[in-house]
Amino acid sequence: MNELADKPNSTLKVPVPWRGRLKKGFYVFVGLLLASVLILSLVQAWVIYTASDVVAYGVVQADEQGWPQADQRGAFLMLADKHNPLYPGNLVELLATTEPGVVDEKAGAHIVPAEIKAVLVQSAILNEASEYRVYRLGDPDQTAMKATRQPGGKVMIFEPKDGVWVPGAYLVDIPSEGMFGGRTYYQFYVDAAK
Repeated sequence: MNELADKPNSTLKVPVPWRGRLKKGFYVFVGLLLASVLILSLVQAWVIYTASDVVAYGVVQADEQGWPQADQRGAFLMLADKHNPLYPGNLVELLATTEPGVVDEKAGAHIVPAEIKAVLVQSAILNEASEYRVYRLGDPDQTAMKATRQPGGKVMIFEPKDGVWVPGAYLVDIPSEGMFGGRTYYQFYVDAAK
């Protein structure tokens, strides 16, 4: 008779060729993931330690009104026609941060009082004007700013009431967009005229 029939309690071990290949494929996949993480960690370390001249601003293309495109949000510096050639356009986009005062002097946008016309804030929908502030850091008297809401409810322009941008570090403090609320900060520097 059949040997297997004689041993009813024995288990038959049939080799499964696909199981070995699947296990080997899994180990290769995990190895590739680990190698990717290691390589990305090395790239991150390289970027952190070699990127010394990171700037906290960018130049954007203005529309016919001198404003940013309708889909761009944030704070922008509107520059006079005669300004530093470092900024090829008349509109400078400032870096958004979640903490105030983190943009240092080396990374921030620098302009002289004659070069800046106004600070423009563009949002999907503006809140009350009292929720938006532009002020000079460390100034106990806080230069009074005139906020002008533009038609359409998406743009607000800030200028000093006396028309003079006093040299110093300025902070733009606006409500964050989105359902989590909070504040968003932008920083720039007005340098003394040379």
